Amino acid sequence: MKQAIIIGSGFSGCMFAMMLRQKKWNVTIVEKSKIFGGGVRTFFHGGHPYTYGPRHFIGPEKNMPAFEFLNKIVPMRHIKKINLSYQEKDDFFANYPIHIDDIKKLSDSKKIFSELDNLPKETKSKNFEEFWIGRVGKTLYERFNKYYNLRAWQIKSNTEMDYGFEATVKRKPLETGPRNEFPTGYINAYPTNKDGYNKFFDVALEGCNILLGKEIKSVDQDKLTVHFDNEQLKADLIISTISPDFLFDYCWGELAYVGRDFYKIVLPIKQALPDDVYFIYYPNENEQQTRVTEFKKFTLHKSNNTLITLEVPSMKNKLYPTMIKSQVNLANKYLQSLPEKILSVGRMGTYRYVDIDDIIMQGLEFKKNL
Repeated sequence: MKQAIIIGSGFSGCMFAMMLRQKKWNVTIVEKSKIFGGGVRTFFHGGHPYTYGPRHFIGPEKNMPAFEFLNKIVPMRHIKKINLSYQEKDDFFANYPIHIDDIKKLSDSKKIFSELDNLPKETKSKNFEEFWIGRVGKTLYERFNKYYNLRAWQIKSNTEMDYGFEATVKRKPLETGPRNEFPTGYINAYPTNKDGYNKFFDVALEGCNILLGKEIKSVDQDKLTVHFDNEQLKADLIISTISPDFLFDYCWGELAYVGRDFYKIVLPIKQALPDDVYFIYYPNENEQQTRVTEFKKFTLHKSNNTLITLEVPSMKNKLYPTMIKSQVNLANKYLQSLPEKILSVGRMGTYRYVDIDDIIMQGLEFKKNL
């Protein structure tokens, strides 16, 4: 029987483990923490279920096969949620995406509408700042995007984010009508089970050899051998879900990531946020948190109290790859240098901001070609 080693047991590690087991491979998962499931795993605080960051299933309808695949294992329910953005200048919670009715209530609405009226129909952009000014004008960019993005990515200027923004930018029409986070053509869902996606991890890893609390020291790419804790494992295939620079001992430099610190707070009220509001974003200059989430909205947990989490950008962990061209190019250099029998997958492994739907689609395609 062919042997595979998977480094990391987050959603991508579990998905690829399941695909390999279905093809009768012998799979060993090596995970440095004491639990599997990574940031998508549901934990409990005072009986309140939560995850490290809201982990709803979002994606375009073209990824419906991913939703159908997951729904067979973890029953899902479609959700309609609204995001708010706290506008400190007016002590007002505005819809996000930006809604025309809210702009009318802002103190600088005349200036905003004047800028929108004078925006060119199309403009060229090279970075995040130029992209958003070209879409909504300078004032709305500063109110909703500028400081949030600086804080979220821990950068000094939004011109640093120069990957994926070289484009012809068209003015973005403001939202009208019913308020919703996503336009039509998108799937937005969450598990019906109180423990979220945890059943998926259990099913995915059934029959696997799971090694928890084992930190990888090095990977011998020529011999397809993983070294950890005075032990080593050899395989026919290695699938890594960690940052690709580690596999090369950072020989061309270390890739940049941004993390988050999560703070749990239980409040003595049944509901903290308005109906259908799951998040509040904080885009103002003098704030630390980027987002507040009320998990009861996702999990439908019944309690006289409610749990919210505050997310504060941090460099203590690696959760988000940066949208900086030099970093993406460095990641691609590492990825293109990997031998055929070592695959790098998932958000960290591909250095791409992929979500659950993308990971499942990657896994299904992998199984088809295995």
